[in-house]
Amino acid sequence: MILSADLIRLAAKPASKDAAIRQAAQLLVDAGAIQPGYVDSMLRREVEADTFLGNAIAIPHGQRGDRHLISRTAIGVLQVPDGVAWNGDDVAKLVVAIAAQGDEHIAVLRRLTDVLGDEALSDRLARTGDPQDILAALDPEAEPRSAGAPAAAVPEAAGDLISLAVAAPAAAGMHARPAKVLVQLAKRFGAEIRLRHGDRSADARSMMGLLQLGAGPGAGMTAEVSGPDARAAATALRAAFDEQLGDAAPGSATAPAPAGSSPPAAADAELEAGALRGLPASPGIAIGVLHRFRSEAAGFAATSTDPAGERAALEAALDQARHELKSVASEMAQRVGDQHAAIFAAHEEFLGDPELLQAADRAIAEGASAPAAWQGATDAQAAALAGIGDPLLAARATDLKDVARRVLRHLVGGPAETAAIPEKAVIAAEDLTPSETANLDPQRVVGLVTAAGGPTAHTAILARALGIPAVVAAGPGVLDIADGTPVILDGDRGGLLPNPDPSALGRAEERREQGLHRADAARAAAFRPAVTTDGHRIEVAANVRHPEEALAAVAAGAEGTGLVRSEFLFDERSEPPGEDEQFDLYRRLAEGFGGLPVVLRTLDAGGDKPLRFVQHPVEANPFLGLRGLRLSLAQPGLFRTQVRAALRAARHGDLRIMLPMVDGLADLRAAKELIEAERAALNAPPVEIGIMVEVPSAAVMADQLAREADFFSIGTNDLTQYALAVDRLHPTLGARSDALDPAVLRLIDMTVTAAHARGRWVGVCGNMAADPMAAPILIGLGVDELSVSVPNVAALKAQIRGLSMARAEDVARAALGCGTAADVRGLPALRELVHGR
Repeated sequence: MILSADLIRLAAKPASKDAAIRQAAQLLVDAGAIQPGYVDSMLRREVEADTFLGNAIAIPHGQRGDRHLISRTAIGVLQVPDGVAWNGDDVAKLVVAIAAQGDEHIAVLRRLTDVLGDEALSDRLARTGDPQDILAALDPEAEPRSAGAPAAAVPEAAGDLISLAVAAPAAAGMHARPAKVLVQLAKRFGAEIRLRHGDRSADARSMMGLLQLGAGPGAGMTAEVSGPDARAAATALRAAFDEQLGDAAPGSATAPAPAGSSPPAAADAELEAGALRGLPASPGIAIGVLHRFRSEAAGFAATSTDPAGERAALEAALDQARHELKSVASEMAQRVGDQHAAIFAAHEEFLGDPELLQAADRAIAEGASAPAAWQGATDAQAAALAGIGDPLLAARATDLKDVARRVLRHLVGGPAETAAIPEKAVIAAEDLTPSETANLDPQRVVGLVTAAGGPTAHTAILARALGIPAVVAAGPGVLDIADGTPVILDGDRGGLLPNPDPSALGRAEERREQGLHRADAARAAAFRPAVTTDGHRIEVAANVRHPEEALAAVAAGAEGTGLVRSEFLFDERSEPPGEDEQFDLYRRLAEGFGGLPVVLRTLDAGGDKPLRFVQHPVEANPFLGLRGLRLSLAQPGLFRTQVRAALRAARHGDLRIMLPMVDGLADLRAAKELIEAERAALNAPPVEIGIMVEVPSAAVMADQLAREADFFSIGTNDLTQYALAVDRLHPTLGARSDALDPAVLRLIDMTVTAAHARGRWVGVCGNMAADPMAAPILIGLGVDELSVSVPNVAALKAQIRGLSMARAEDVARAALGCGTAADVRGLPALRELVHGR
C-alpha cells in the first residue's frame, strides 16, 4: 500500500506553499518512506516546475536524481481546507506528496484525474473530516464514491494478523523513554500495531496511549500487528522488546548517590517529632530555609474566533518547544550524562502525540484559543494518567505537565519562577517538573520537598544526579509552611521538620556530618594532587560553563577547567554576543580560577545544534555536517570576534584555546592562521592552542596533528558516537554507545601514544572521565588529565589516590585485547581495582 490512512493529514494550516510541501513530505518521512533530504528535493523541484494540477490539487515530488533518498514508494496527502497560495492565483487544498521509486504510483495518479474532473468531489475531499473519504477516492483498490455516499469502511489489512507475547521493560515498565522507542519504531512501518495489557489497548504510535496501559516492570502484554509491513514490523518489534526497548541498562531508573551519602532508607524509619513524612527520593541531610516554588504563566483568553490563527500559533509553539528540548537534552547530557538527558528526548515525543494534538485541534475548531485548547488537552491526559492508580504513571503525568507548561510558555509567555531563590533554600512545591529541577542552582538549593511525586519520577532521578537531597509525596502540608521557615530535610529517611529546636538541629548536623564523612574527607583531600600509590600524578579539572562556577570548581579541588563550553553565550539568541560581552565573561573565568589553566572551547555549534542568527544549510545528516570548527571557519566574522575576546582575556590568567570537531590538518592550520593574525593585531601574548579529538580521523592522524597542536583533549562522547556509528541518544541503540568499547579505547591509546611522542599532554573531558570503571583504564593508557563535572572532582581524585599505576596499565592492556565493552567491564582485575574485590 503506497497510500494509507496514516499518510493522510486533515485540517492542516500551513502558512505558505513551502510549509505545505514540508508538512506533506513529513508524512512520508515519519512513515519511513523517504529520508529527510528528499523534502528539500521536493522544494527544489517546485522551483523548476509548477506541480499545481488544478481543481485545488498540487502534487509536489522530488528531483529525479534524488531517488536514492526514497526507501519505498509512498504518497502522503495534506488537506488544507482554507487553501494555501501556490503560484499566482492558484490555491491548493489537497497537497499530494509523491515519492516514487518506480511506476507504482501511476494508478493513484489516474484516480487523481477523476478527482480533477469532478469539482464537487474535489471540494468535498478538501473539507471532509474522514480520511477514508480521501483514501477511497485515491486508492486504486477502492471503489470510487460519488458525492454524498457513505464513508468507506477501513480496508482490511493485508496479510494475517500477527500476535506477539511481549513484556514491558523490567527496570521500570512502560514509562516515557521506552514508550518513545516504541512510538518511533511504529512510525517506521506501514502497519497497525496495537498493544494490549489487561482490559486496555493502545495504538503504538501514541505515547499517551502507551503510558495509559499501566504496564509496570515486566508486565505481560500482547502486540497485534497487521498491514502490508506486518511481518517486518513484527520482527523489529520482537527485537526491540528483547532489548527491553532500550531501558535494560543498570541504573536506568535511578541515579548514583553522591559520594559519601547513604542510600535512601525505608519510609517507615523513625523521624523527629513534628516532622512531615514523605518518601526518600535523593539521599542526604539539608538544613536551610523553606522556599515555595511558584511557576506561573501569563493569562490568556479562553476563546477565539480565528481557528486558523490559533492552529498556526500552536504549531509554532510546538516547534519552539521541540528546539528547546533538544538544547536541554544536550546540556543535561553534558551535566549528568546521556541516560538522564534521555528524559528530555522522550518529552519531545509528547509534542507529536496524535491523541493530544487531535484533542487540541477539536477544541480549537469549537472556538477555544490555542492556549486553552492545549491546556485542556494536556490536563485531561495528565488527569487520566494520574487517575489510573499506578504510582509510576502518576509520575509520568508530571512529565506531561512539564511539556504542557513549556508549550504554554511559548504561547503566552510568563516567568518560569516568580520569586528569587534564597541561599540554602529547601524548595517546596506541589511537584517539580524535570525542566524546573534541571534549572535549579545547586549552589543555592540545598534540598527539595514535594507534596506529590514519587521516587521513580524523573524529578527525583535528576535530584539524585545533581546531588540534591530530596523528599517526595510529603502531602499538602508542606505547602502550608511559610516562606523563610527554618527546616531540616531528611532525604535518607523521607521527612521534613519545620522550625527545628536546637537539639533537633544538633542531631541533624551530627547525622549530616556522619553521612557526608567520606565525601568531606575526599573534599578535604581534593586540594592534594591526585597521585597514584606508586607516584604517578594525574591532573583533575572541571567542566564548566559560567564564570560563577569557577569558585565552586576551585573549592571542590579542581586544578583548573579542562573544558569551558562557550555555547551558553550563543544559544537562544537572535544576534551573536559582541566582543566586549565575551571578553568580560572569559576574563571573569580566567580570574576566577586564579591562574589555574582555563581551556576555552570555541563555539561548538551547527548541524544538530543550530544557531538562530546563522543561516545553516539543510543537511541530511547534521552530525556529519557543518559544525564545530567547520562552522567557525565558514563564519570567520563570528570566529574572529570570539578569538579576539579570548586573546584579550588571556592577559588575566592562563587561558588556552581549544578547537572542536577538528578532522585534520587543513582546518587546524586555517584556524591557527586566523588566531595568529588576531593575536598580532592585538599585540597579545601567545596562547596554547589545542584540539578536541572527537573524530576518528583525528585519532588516526594524531601523529601529524601533534606537530602543530599544543595539546589534545579527547571528547569521548562524540568519539564514541563516530567510532561506533551509533547516535548516543538513539532510542534503541543508545546502549551500544559505550566508551569502554575496545574500538574507542584503541583510538584513545593511538592518540596518547602519538601525543606523548611529541611531548604533548592529553586530557579527557567527556562523560567517560567521570565513570569509575573508566578512570583506571584511561590512567593506564597514559591520559594526563581528566576533566569532570564539579561534584565529581573530589571523588575522582580520591579514587586516583587509591590506584596503582602499574596495575592500571595492566588493566588497560587487558582492555585493549577485549572483544566487547561488556568484556572490558567484566574484567576481574578492573572490578577489583574499582570495587576492591
